[in-house]
Amino acid sequence: MTCVDANVLLEVIQQRSHAQVCEQFLGNADDKAISTLTLDLVMYFVERDKLALEPVKEFLQSFSWLPMVDADAQWAFMHFQGKDFEDALQVACALRENCSGFATLDGLLAKKYKQDITIQLLR
Repeated sequence: MTCVDANVLLEVIQQRSHAQVCEQFLGNADDKAISTLTLDLVMYFVERDKLALEPVKEFLQSFSWLPMVDADAQWAFMHFQGKDFEDALQVACALRENCSGFATLDGLLAKKYKQDITIQLLR
């Protein structure tokens, strides 16, 4: 199972510049998941931008939803090095859930956590 970063989903939902690359990756991914943190982040932007809920809800339901637990926060505090706690939380969740990889558009995340989990940097 591949855990997918919030930025990949937002790219598709908001039709940003890398949407096509992200759509292609998601279309070819067999078993994909998101953390409940990602779910919350995406829904924040959906509400803020007043996007149609039903298509977004259907898109989000195509992923397995991974819960966040206390151990994820503990791992994140130990590994985030003072920058981007949200990234550390997502990686912690993916590791705890035994995901085989993590897909993202974030080069800094990819560099920072490549020793912890297989990162697929989408470009």
